Amino acid sequence: MKTTTIVVPIQVSAVFKNMRWGIDCVREQGEDWLGFLKWNRKMRFSLFGYVVCLLFICGGCATPIQELFPVRGQSPSRTVYVVSHGWHTGLVVLRDDIPADLWPEIADFPNARYLEIGWGDEGFYRAEKITAPLCLKAALLPTPSVMHVVGFDQPLEEFFPTSSIIQVELTEAGFDELCQHISDAHARDDWGQAESLGRGIYGNSQFYRANGSYYFPKTCNVWTARGLRKAGCPIVPSIAVNAGNVISQTRDFGHVIRDVK
Repeated sequence: MKTTTIVVPIQVSAVFKNMRWGIDCVREQGEDWLGFLKWNRKMRFSLFGYVVCLLFICGGCATPIQELFPVRGQSPSRTVYVVSHGWHTGLVVLRDDIPADLWPEIADFPNARYLEIGWGDEGFYRAEKITAPLCLKAALLPTPSVMHVVGFDQPLEEFFPTSSIIQVELTEAGFDELCQHISDAHARDDWGQAESLGRGIYGNSQFYRANGSYYFPKTCNVWTARGLRKAGCPIVPSIAVNAGNVISQTRDFGHVIRDVK
């Protein structure tokens, strides 16, 4: 059994110093959404750790769900990749591994080898320009959410040249649970159809209306961790409020392909 404890000290001066620096970065990055995500190298611990938490102590036991994880012996397995873009994490799976009846939206990407999936705040995700008020609104107020799905063929290291990537092997049952988690995040009409909201941020991508509101601590990274947990992985979603924690926890049971510090 692994016990994880987080203690965040109170350093108010660091909050305002890094918030000023972060706002300047936002202005400089302009419409470069992926570039903006790198802002979190300093800000993720300042904004979340100091402003919102101040003093946050959380313990949890990271144990696997025995009937789902890990893959045993020569049993068949399925692969999921956890990708961190600095601020935001996503899940990448092989399209051909996905049961069409669990996640019918894969039909929107017929020629893709891989699909990257992320869940997050609609205003932040779809903004043409990232602003400081938009960031604070996404973090502090309940806001509508969207799914962002990207189809691509290139090797992961090529498609995401500056992102951390960790490979995790799942049982077939665990993978089905992960696909169900992704499918359930899509908002659907009375006929079970997901609502497409148009082109996504990069590559061959689409936005979809999602279930649930976005607010801290219910972040995109917690959503990623919940998917891994439903697949049986020994991860504690409640403390995975930033990308760094998702990668830190996943590193313990996955294979590191690239770890960007």
